[in-house]
Amino acid sequence: MALRLVLAEYNLLVREGLEQLLDGVDGVEVVGTCVELDSLLESIAEQRPDVVLTDIRMAPTRTHGGSWSLSGCASPTQASGSSC
Repeated sequence: MALRLVLAEYNLLVREGLEQLLDGVDGVEVVGTCVELDSLLESIAEQRPDVVLTDIRMAPTRTHGGSWSLSGCASPTQASGSSC
């Protein structure tokens, strides 16, 4: 069973580069890629990943607020829509 991963990164080149690298790793399945916090929260709720790899300063605010928003997503049962 593959490790399901959601990748969130604002920078296109970094995001696509990481996705290509991770796609080449046995046992890892990238189930979602996101550009900003709202789409990341949606992807978590929809995909229920095992791991979220994220830029700590997510758009649109480019502050650490994204990491605070994700702090409530520690348990897969807590992810629900945009409020995790």
